[in-house]
Amino acid sequence: MKKQQVIGRLVLLTLAMGTAGNAFAAAFQLWGQDGGSIGNYHAGRAAIAEDASTNYYNAAGLVRIHNQQLLLGLTPTATDIRYQGTVAVNTLGTGSQPVTAQGGTFNFLPNEHYAAPLADNLVFGLSIMTPFSSKTNYGLTSNAQYAATQSSIRVIDVAPSLGFAYNDKVSVGFGLDLEHARGEFDYVITSAAPGSGTLTKNTGSSYGYGYHLGALYQASEQTRIGLNFLSQVKHHLHGGSSNFSGPLANNGLGGIQSTNTLKANVTLPSTTTLSIFHTLNPAWDVMGTVIYTQWNVFNQLILQNVAGISGGVSNSGILVIMPENYRNTWNYAIGANYHINEDWFIRTGVGYDETPSNNQYRNLQFPTSNQIAVAVGTHFQATKTLGFDLGWTHLFAMNAQINNLSQTVGDQVTTTNGSIKSSADVYGLELKWDII
Repeated sequence: MKKQQVIGRLVLLTLAMGTAGNAFAAAFQLWGQDGGSIGNYHAGRAAIAEDASTNYYNAAGLVRIHNQQLLLGLTPTATDIRYQGTVAVNTLGTGSQPVTAQGGTFNFLPNEHYAAPLADNLVFGLSIMTPFSSKTNYGLTSNAQYAATQSSIRVIDVAPSLGFAYNDKVSVGFGLDLEHARGEFDYVITSAAPGSGTLTKNTGSSYGYGYHLGALYQASEQTRIGLNFLSQVKHHLHGGSSNFSGPLANNGLGGIQSTNTLKANVTLPSTTTLSIFHTLNPAWDVMGTVIYTQWNVFNQLILQNVAGISGGVSNSGILVIMPENYRNTWNYAIGANYHINEDWFIRTGVGYDETPSNNQYRNLQFPTSNQIAVAVGTHFQATKTLGFDLGWTHLFAMNAQINNLSQTVGDQVTTTNGSIKSSADVYGLELKWDII
């Protein structure tokens, strides 16, 4: 089979695997899009330009790739999200009820990066990855179900780029971000009657597009500085489904009450990244990254045409408003590589990630808080053309509060008051193939 056919099939496989989704970051922005980045907690990623994944972090670094190269990665992720507090539901006719609920999940995220030189100073790149993803599932065994059962958002980004070397010091890169977003936001609606719990399941998807720009400066043989900008992307979810299934559906007759006119609008933030990479000596590299994310575009999540109960009767046109009021944030990462020999080196990194949320508006769907990260990884060059990366990042999330947050779905008002404790383990597995 020809190399081009092999590459094409691997890319299609990566797209197919993109249906899985969960990871963990402050809010739902994901930093590690390859195994090496997870081992360094993305420290220096806009400046390292060590392989085809630079197409995502800074397309200007593509000019450092001198032959066709394909990276295939998988990111298993385990999250631990625990809510402890109270949930009050007006339709139950009772006061606040104590709740302990686990919303963590285990999932996989794939990624693919490809680079191909077109000329001595021009390189094409293509990345398929998930820059935004979050998933929580509190189940149906506690009163948390009236605020949230399963909630998820996942964005798959297909990013073609060009990197151009202006001279031996300066290169630039630019490209498009073609995104597919899918969201799900589920609740249980109830009444004072025993066994009346009825699930409203809301799903929708959309396409959006943006762009990215980058620059790389080779300050010396040992030092590179990279700057990258990812634009905001607007998603308009139309034609989604809202299914209200259970005893309260169809004015108490039961069954399924559904609509295919669910709508939602979501704006994903722009991101600016500054990185530096420096080789101290043949054994040690050091690196750092600062990222600024303009989360203030994510003010609220509005769902239109939700199926449920409003005014005491079944209604498929309910408006649900989830205030978020996110603020702009900073992320910091520093890391180092230790080269054992020509075939092996060890990665490490630490970092701090600010949350865009706050105690007044934090909810069970996106229970984000400030995080401290520690990371370690390794690279093994098995042959001249095949290399492997393993990485692990552990995220310590600081305890966060939900302060009497009220959410309204038709006639039901749910008030949540408690604390969130969470952590996550993110693993990176990657194959690098130099196509010579």
